[in-house]
Amino acid sequence: MYRGENFMYCISISHKTSDVTVRKKLAFSDEQKKAFLDRLFCSESISECLVLCTCNRTEVYFCGDKGSVKTVETVLSDFSQIDFDELKKYIYLFYGDKALLHLFRVAGGIESMVIGEDEILGQLKRAYAFAKENGTVAYELNMCVQAAVACAKKIKTETALSKTSVSVATLATNEAVRFGNGSLNVLVIGATGKAGSTVVKNLLSHRDVTVTVTSRKHKAESVFENTGARVIDYDSRYSAFDTADCIISATSGPHYTVTYYDLKSNIKTEKERLFIDLAVPPDIDENVEKITGARLVNIDCIKQLARENNALKLDSVESAKEIISDEIETLKKDLAFHEFLPCMESVKNAMPSDFSEKFIYKLKSDVSSEEFSRILEIYRKCGENN
Repeated sequence: MYRGENFMYCISISHKTSDVTVRKKLAFSDEQKKAFLDRLFCSESISECLVLCTCNRTEVYFCGDKGSVKTVETVLSDFSQIDFDELKKYIYLFYGDKALLHLFRVAGGIESMVIGEDEILGQLKRAYAFAKENGTVAYELNMCVQAAVACAKKIKTETALSKTSVSVATLATNEAVRFGNGSLNVLVIGATGKAGSTVVKNLLSHRDVTVTVTSRKHKAESVFENTGARVIDYDSRYSAFDTADCIISATSGPHYTVTYYDLKSNIKTEKERLFIDLAVPPDIDENVEKITGARLVNIDCIKQLARENNALKLDSVESAKEIISDEIETLKKDLAFHEFLPCMESVKNAMPSDFSEKFIYKLKSDVSSEEFSRILEIYRKCGENN
């Protein structure tokens, strides 16, 4: 997509290019995201920007000139404290139509670790709302994100991509149930979050599974009332580790919820235990595997679990791609027309009397976006030369 000397860009660092060690350095807090966007927006080379941070990706969508790319890379390096040259090894850069296509694929769940998962759409909407509240998005990113969100909803309605939606949380639940192979005692930390609540809901649907959830000051009691889940205070979590067969943690905090030192001090019974860490940065100290019988599954391990799910959805992906192509075509025409609107009166004065806005609208519906843009450019020049 071309607008004068400005392009739309996307810099992406995801599960496809980096492991959790790298991604956790790019998992910015809201305070960091605000400072990050403010710094980008203050740059003369960037006119609009938003940042999307999830467990599996950090992406910056922005509009600017050629110098804007280096600006974003530099600021990403500064905020993540990853050396500039090392950071570039993990970056995918998209610009123009490819950036737009990537945005639509991300919104539609095609780029997710688990194809068709639902969480990413809400995460994108929140990232846009955050940037809008911060004053760093304008017409172009607004149009692009809103169109991508609408397209994602259409994909969910018209394809089977999300009909049997399998999220990271669902895959984690399945792994826990397989580990139990019968009766299972599970402790869930971060149960009121998006992933955590899905885990609890899925676990409670299985027979012979006992679920305990942690809560700060018993905030979760009303949420899980009458569900069958037992609620304990977060600060008392270590007291539940000895009886637990599986511990799942899915918080958004910057600190460990499970450390090797505290775990070792509170386990009296030696048995097989499964630890599942769905957080980035990690919730569970990797050293827990030093404890006899402990096995740790982190977010990168979930990649292996996602492969079978993804293979089953390849036909739906092709259908989703066709929908995306059609919706992008419409969006590009809308953007071109919006850019042309300020020139409409001067073009009318330069053209024959039968020229009208109705003719432009008819043209918009009859030709491709590339043809439409070229024709509008010719009209624009006619208006300027009049």
